[in-house]
Amino acid sequence: MDNHYNNEADRDEETSPPVSPLSQSFNSSTVSFIVYVVFELETSITESETIEFLRTHLLPVNTRFSSIMERNDKGVLRWKRVGVRLEDHLVVPKFPKGLSRESYDEKLREYFSKIGCENFSQEKPLWECHLVKYPSMKGACTMIFKFSHSLGDGYSFMRVFFKVCGRADNPSLPLTFPKLSLIKTPQQAHGNRVVGLGKKLFGLVGTCINTSYDIIETMLKTTFLEDRPSAIRYSDTSAKMELFRPFSVYSVTISLERVKQVRIKLGATVNDVIIGLLSYMIHLYMERKKKLTQRYVEEGGLLMDSTDNAAADMTICVMLNTRIFKGSKNLEDMIKAEAWGNHSSLVFAKLPTFPNDEQNSMIVYLLDSILGFAIRMKGQKGIDEMLYKSFKNATTLITNLIGPKEQMAFMNHPVGSCYYFVSGVPQSITFTSVTTNENLMVVVTMEKGFIDSKLFTSCMDEAFENIFRAAFGDYQDKDHNEIKNKSD
Repeated sequence: MDNHYNNEADRDEETSPPVSPLSQSFNSSTVSFIVYVVFELETSITESETIEFLRTHLLPVNTRFSSIMERNDKGVLRWKRVGVRLEDHLVVPKFPKGLSRESYDEKLREYFSKIGCENFSQEKPLWECHLVKYPSMKGACTMIFKFSHSLGDGYSFMRVFFKVCGRADNPSLPLTFPKLSLIKTPQQAHGNRVVGLGKKLFGLVGTCINTSYDIIETMLKTTFLEDRPSAIRYSDTSAKMELFRPFSVYSVTISLERVKQVRIKLGATVNDVIIGLLSYMIHLYMERKKKLTQRYVEEGGLLMDSTDNAAADMTICVMLNTRIFKGSKNLEDMIKAEAWGNHSSLVFAKLPTFPNDEQNSMIVYLLDSILGFAIRMKGQKGIDEMLYKSFKNATTLITNLIGPKEQMAFMNHPVGSCYYFVSGVPQSITFTSVTTNENLMVVVTMEKGFIDSKLFTSCMDEAFENIFRAAFGDYQDKDHNEIKNKSD
């Protein structure tokens, strides 16, 4: 091991905090959940500026950025403080000189796949910063922050950036966030009407039934209950899936105001609209894929004969931020809170999901108790397997993030685009979404060689176009912001 990571800084082994069971599972041989936060900057940033950010803003925010996982003499896995040489965490790739902006953009997408197939070394802290000093279609250079999910959740990481970023139009002013209530009040849930005792009792019974159903479904999904094979889920689900597989990335950016108008027309939430869009684009892809495969007599290992009703049985893993159930009433509270770590849980939802289907379940409040019970019954290896099967038994994953209303400036460099994606989970397709600068960006990662990325992206574009045309009769303000690798 390099000497820079041998010497513990300021803490001895006995006072090093233990690694939580969930953080252990996020950095295990069964799941290696990695988050990539991408900033495409409108002006070039230097390596020295990047090192300065890492030194003054990233490392001091939490000791996990300068710690590794190590077992002590008692066999307890703890966060051990080590010396950090920032140059070992900064990667500056070299691309060919003299290419067009479009070619460099393609090189960047290939680089996403390259670093997405590489796990972390366990001999140094579990993060990296990649500085791509070549132009893309949306910026003069690109910064990619690669974090193990074991260090914290999405809001833990984004809190670092939101606190250091200012507004592009006036960097001296702080960013502002949508005034959204994260918890429905009784008035919001029922309006101003008085709810009678009978309706309250009926609602309580319904909640208990739904909660019981969700508990049973969660236990089954984390053990043996699998979605059917489909055009986006392998037919051979018995084999252990390789966590790091080459992938393509594609995104669509649309006006958040348009999404809000659809939300109002449907009487739904923004999340309902996003899930509805995902359901529709998956449906389109499966129908097109089925028609294509019907042209061939020999379908190889990707038989489609068992997928006629697969869409009706699709389950999506939703990464839920549980800070909203621990006292944070709005986004400002979540950003300002000092609560670091993995305040997130997995819940399962069926696709398609309809806006008027109320969840009316207390499952989110019981997930910590279910996890604690599983730890006592199965131990850490059992939890690792449970998390692996949560991803593997479902069809896909969605996680979302709400960002500031204004355009950001990172270290005084205007941000042209900010988004994130994930890797290291046993799924062939994943979705992330982020709202920032009054826009919604939906990002999809697709496994190369299994997902037909060209076909799926065309279905993705068509889904957005059809839904907005149906809602408004036109689709003129859609922005085709692509970040895709061409199909092999």
